[in-house]
Amino acid sequence: MTVTSFSGALIFLGLLGFAPDRLAAQDGAIRGLVVDAETRTPVSNVSVVVRGSGLRGISGEDGRFEIAPLSVGGYTLLIAHASFQETTLRVEVTAGQDTRIEVILERFVFEVPGLVVTANRSETRPEDAPVSISVMTGDEIERRNVISLSEALPFTQGVIFNSGQMDIRGATGLARGVGSRVLMLQDGHRVLSGVGASIEFDALPTLDIERIEVVKGPHSTLFGSNALGGVVNVITKRPTSRPETIVQAYYGVFDTPSEFEFTDESLAMSGLKAQHSNQFGGVGATLFFGRESTDGFRQNGRVDRWSGRVKTVCPAESANPWEVFASFTREDEEEFFTWLSADRPLEVDPLELGDWKREDDFVLGVTANPIATPDARLQIRPSIYHARVRNHFHDNEDFHRSTRYGADLQLSLYPAADHALTVGGEAAYTPVSSNFLGDVEPRVTDLAVFAQDEIILSDQVRGSIGIRLDYHKATGAERDLAVNPKIGVVFQPTSRLSLRSSISRGYRAPSISEQFTQTTVFGFSVIPNFALSGETAWAAEIAGTARLTDRIWLDAGAFWSEYRDLIEPTAVAGQFFVFQFQNVAEARVRGIDTGIRFAVLPDHLNFNVNYVFLDSEDSRTGDPLPYRSSHNLTTTLSGWRDRLALDVRYRSRVDEVLAFPLDDRGDVTVVDLRLGYDISGWGIQAKVENLFQNSYVDVQERSPGRTRSFRLTLTPRF
Repeated sequence: MTVTSFSGALIFLGLLGFAPDRLAAQDGAIRGLVVDAETRTPVSNVSVVVRGSGLRGISGEDGRFEIAPLSVGGYTLLIAHASFQETTLRVEVTAGQDTRIEVILERFVFEVPGLVVTANRSETRPEDAPVSISVMTGDEIERRNVISLSEALPFTQGVIFNSGQMDIRGATGLARGVGSRVLMLQDGHRVLSGVGASIEFDALPTLDIERIEVVKGPHSTLFGSNALGGVVNVITKRPTSRPETIVQAYYGVFDTPSEFEFTDESLAMSGLKAQHSNQFGGVGATLFFGRESTDGFRQNGRVDRWSGRVKTVCPAESANPWEVFASFTREDEEEFFTWLSADRPLEVDPLELGDWKREDDFVLGVTANPIATPDARLQIRPSIYHARVRNHFHDNEDFHRSTRYGADLQLSLYPAADHALTVGGEAAYTPVSSNFLGDVEPRVTDLAVFAQDEIILSDQVRGSIGIRLDYHKATGAERDLAVNPKIGVVFQPTSRLSLRSSISRGYRAPSISEQFTQTTVFGFSVIPNFALSGETAWAAEIAGTARLTDRIWLDAGAFWSEYRDLIEPTAVAGQFFVFQFQNVAEARVRGIDTGIRFAVLPDHLNFNVNYVFLDSEDSRTGDPLPYRSSHNLTTTLSGWRDRLALDVRYRSRVDEVLAFPLDDRGDVTVVDLRLGYDISGWGIQAKVENLFQNSYVDVQERSPGRTRSFRLTLTPRF
């Protein structure tokens, strides 16, 4: 069956939801108001889901929501928000009448995950999903006073950063931006760069984030390639119903230790971002523009960035609107590869001074919801990702251009209140032009079909089973065909405890850079490998989430992953300083992933702890995998509604590295201090990063970590 005929079959199935006999019965509606129990004020952005159906509602700024059309009968509503206690209501719909309800929500003493969409490709409670999920809200990101999401995500449970690259539960290590084992999504759209298949954190929005969902472990059954270690979905806010303008300006300086100074000039960072949101008729729109620059804390560390984004939602108040977003980023960045010497760690070899790269990224995404009935929900997501990169290094100049044309189609069917079936398909085509990919101009085709069945077996037990078939083909290279199944079960013995277990298979197709690169970088020659195949993994986990008291929330899990055909840069036998990406590694990673949130004194003192223990092994040698720390800990101690906070990041000594194993390395502990206050709509924030001026290697050999810096941020809202 072709993708076209498969998609046509799905649409036909969905259209069955519009049969005349169904339309005749759908003549009721639920209209509601959500208010805060303490203040009696309206609560916006509350998700209201009709269990066992494809219908949902979202409360607006006035706290009101509507769900229609509905057949006559009884419905169970699930109402959730990260800052409030979740609740369910049983509602009866009468023919020809609106059923009006008021929902009163009790606040949590701290934020906990609300409804999520990434785990099952549909809205669900995290405790109902058979996989582990971490959530960071937009409010928390704002309180953390970050410039890029790469500064906030290390404080998400299960997430580790290695020299700026994202790792979930030890799946990634360090790949220098070539072939991410974490799939990044923006509003459900794949946003990995075309040639390197890497994450460009600085191209992602920061001002209008609703939440970030992190699904941990292989999740290729629903999302395909690159979801080998997990999936991260950045979900943006809807445009406001009234005009709102946000301006964010920041300025900071780096405090270079006197013994490492390399310039008499001060090293600074600055940025100006502006965002306006409003509704025009039935269309909501958000427009963003930003300009940022930094000298960096190292020699040859300057970065200049321009960015813009527009998002439209139509109808603006609909729970199932059509959404369109477009974003662009231009970044000029100088390149720091390794230090000049151990006693001059912030400097580069004089030959490398002036090395730079320029990257332009443009993303266009559409989310269409042509069908949303109690029995079916159809979503279609076409997208375009265009990237242009030019490198100007002392020993070579190269460029590449790529455009990924993709589409994702998903149909969810609800044959019964305790049964949900999701089927869909994906297709993408990526042409590439470059001067460092040999004589071949690659054309990459990716096709996939998937299905997932969820069923509630009892009041306490629910199960999920799924499978996906991925096809990957690049010009002149070997084809890949991967089958990725999963099975999971959730057991909820009480309303405060949820236990889950799953077995799943992950897959990552080789990136274009890994398969086709033919160039010289820093004296090393890299040659193509047309026989390169994709990486795979089997993983299992047993985990649980518990609300021990109203002040203590706990999530913990044990995981085990077996990896096959891992891709690594490997020296070519018999050729000096010649490397090639090869399927060389088989590995095992197991460990424990825990998170605790403790409200010591509600609204005055909160304590969050995330801890990941990793036990990894290269099956070829029996040694630990490179760039993994056994112990990874982040903590946040915050007071007075996060107006004062202390953030701590700790990781134990890395046992294995690839290039300079004899270099000294040790534990890393970095402490940040944050202060914040709101005055008449103006947010004022100050931040000191690396408060105690710890000098450390940022995992990658001969790459120093950030020196101490001071930053002041002003955020007025109009």
